[in-house]
Amino acid sequence: MEPIRVEPIEGALNFLGAMARGDLRPKEKINDELDGGITVDTCLAADTDRWETGIKREKIEGKWVIVEQYPDEKAAEVGHKKWVKMMTDDPDLPLKDIDLWSLGLE
Repeated sequence: MEPIRVEPIEGALNFLGAMARGDLRPKEKINDELDGGITVDTCLAADTDRWETGIKREKIEGKWVIVEQYPDEKAAEVGHKKWVKMMTDDPDLPLKDIDLWSLGLE
């Protein structure tokens, strides 16, 4: 599935709106903490209003990398399990950010 991108200003406004509502922490999320300081987190993100998976590897990037976006919760659950397996099998696997805010990260 091709990610649905938001313009940086739109993403920032969505984020600030969620912040003003006190709604920054996703109510619906799946989170796995793996060995080696790897976190795989899938949630309904406040800035895009889409399900997405982010991975944070403390020893490699040291920041969140958004790796995939999903049309619904069921697809997000399947995608989350896939990323947990991939990070378990190959913790050094190169990750590519899908650049949801169109910041040129690709």
